Amino acid sequence: MRGALDATARGPRAQETGSGPAKLIVFGPRGEVAPLLAGTPHEVVHAPRRVEVDDPLRGSLRGDIDSSMRSAVKALAAGDADALVSAGSTGALVALSRHLVGMLPDIRRPAIMKSLGGADGRRFRMLDLGANVGSGPEQLHQFALLGTAATIVSLDPGDGYPIPTVGLLNIGSEVRKGPATVREAARLLDSDSRLRYAGFVEPHRLFDAATDVVVADGFPGNIALKAAEGAAQMARYVLGRELSGRSPGVTLGRVMLRGRLRRVRDAYNPQSYNGASLLGIAGVVVKSHGGADRQGFRNAVGQAMDALATGLVARLAAGV
Repeated sequence: MRGALDATARGPRAQETGSGPAKLIVFGPRGEVAPLLAGTPHEVVHAPRRVEVDDPLRGSLRGDIDSSMRSAVKALAAGDADALVSAGSTGALVALSRHLVGMLPDIRRPAIMKSLGGADGRRFRMLDLGANVGSGPEQLHQFALLGTAATIVSLDPGDGYPIPTVGLLNIGSEVRKGPATVREAARLLDSDSRLRYAGFVEPHRLFDAATDVVVADGFPGNIALKAAEGAAQMARYVLGRELSGRSPGVTLGRVMLRGRLRRVRDAYNPQSYNGASLLGIAGVVVKSHGGADRQGFRNAVGQAMDALATGLVARLAAGV
């Protein structure tokens, strides 16, 4: 595997991605990146400019802004890389991937999908998490098909797993609740025999993982994800504060519950599920969180490798 890594987009040091069969092509300032790669098989392509938050998107698309992200996406489009991981601007990554790599046949818009862990340890997948705003019923329907196909790809064929269930994010579970767009999307999902539609999913029940796939427009989907990340950070902070005392009782409690506390800490750590796939693009593109640490970026690279190993893109094209 040859992985293009956009290294000027606030990502971690290149060696923090961990070891493995991947050869990384790191796009970034050579003077900063090359010393970090000494003694590794990885390659550096000098690209000192990164996409800034106030850069006009048109400039990136036309090539006026020759950023590390654009160079990395071009490498994927040209076949010089097998997959791409970037922690840069989501909007720029979506636009450049769509413009340079292209879309799968009959897919109208890409969607960002992430695997998340439920309260009981069961995982579910959610899309769209920010690639689109104002998706109509037909687009939400296609997101459901994409999410279902991607979930099937990730399952062990020997498990005899049934078709994944799909829910729609909404403000209530009643069929008359929510905007007309979501209600019409529910009708489309319910009438499609390729889907196992399970009804609406309310935000406070999201992490019950009652469905295998949760579909939303990118705007409410991104808000739900960031609200969950904020709540997780607060929970970790409160837990750490309450267990930081030096009294005999607190010290004894930490010792006795060390294993359980570690599992709680890991469950609330967003780095453990960093990496979101950009589905619908004719290539493997993974969006990493801009604040990812060593563990988080390693997970994003691993997600790209898994997508290649399972033939995700080709199977999505066949399954949607």
